[in-house]
Amino acid sequence: MEPLSAWFENEIFGPAGIGAAGGFPQVITLVGSGGKTSLLWHLARRLSRPSAEGETPAAEQGHTGYALRRVLVSPSTKMRPPPPEAGVVRTIFSKDACREGSRRPAPPGITFAGSFNEKTGKVESLPLHELERLAAGYDLVLVEGDGSRELPLKGWADYEPVIPACTTLTLGILPLSPLGMPADERIIFRLPEFCALSGASPGGILGAGHLARVISGNPAGDRAKPENRGLFASARGEKILFFNQVEDEAALAQAGKIVSLLPSAFRPGLRRAIAGSVWQDRVWVL
Repeated sequence: MEPLSAWFENEIFGPAGIGAAGGFPQVITLVGSGGKTSLLWHLARRLSRPSAEGETPAAEQGHTGYALRRVLVSPSTKMRPPPPEAGVVRTIFSKDACREGSRRPAPPGITFAGSFNEKTGKVESLPLHELERLAAGYDLVLVEGDGSRELPLKGWADYEPVIPACTTLTLGILPLSPLGMPADERIIFRLPEFCALSGASPGGILGAGHLARVISGNPAGDRAKPENRGLFASARGEKILFFNQVEDEAALAQAGKIVSLLPSAFRPGLRRAIAGSVWQDRVWVL
């Protein structure tokens, strides 16, 4: 077990991380349900403040130290505006994206970009070509690429999730809290698609095998059909599976059981499978 933020720091920017070859920006698209937005802002805050081993980030020391990373946060579908505690230093809406995309370098700290919809109060995606051009000025880009109407589980339509072509890591997130609960619309967005994918029956009790099928889908099948569209069906770049809300040994054992049920042909495609808690900032590698 180790701090979640430190684990991602090493996995992305460490000597053997996905950015080790020097290609920037690193673009992480978060998909799934059960904590995407919380994890996104947690990583934005923590990874914008690089720290040397054994040091406290300068922003926490209260004095000027090494430079902050340039971090861009944006949806490829839609998301709520950032909360005050997110630490955003600059906001770009669609009318500014073209002009801002040509500025180099981007300022340090967290930038939030999108197209604000006054009717819904949500921020929608920039045109993907604008998002990709804007991303080029940053060290790290965090994209919320999926929506679940704040429900713990979902089934996917054929047009989602939306993963930009520049994505270097697809981070798939699932909670374990629905295990043992009935499969119904109180906890599942797009229940028919979810049942077709997972093999669950409406109203039936959800088990580890159902979540394993949600993760793997059927890579050999027609992805336009809901029974084949798993968590990583549209993934680009590396793939990491994260079981969120794992806060005790019993939940950790459940996560391990689900991983053991994944098809043998699917598991080599995962860079890592991890379980942990955003709230507790801790993680275990499975």
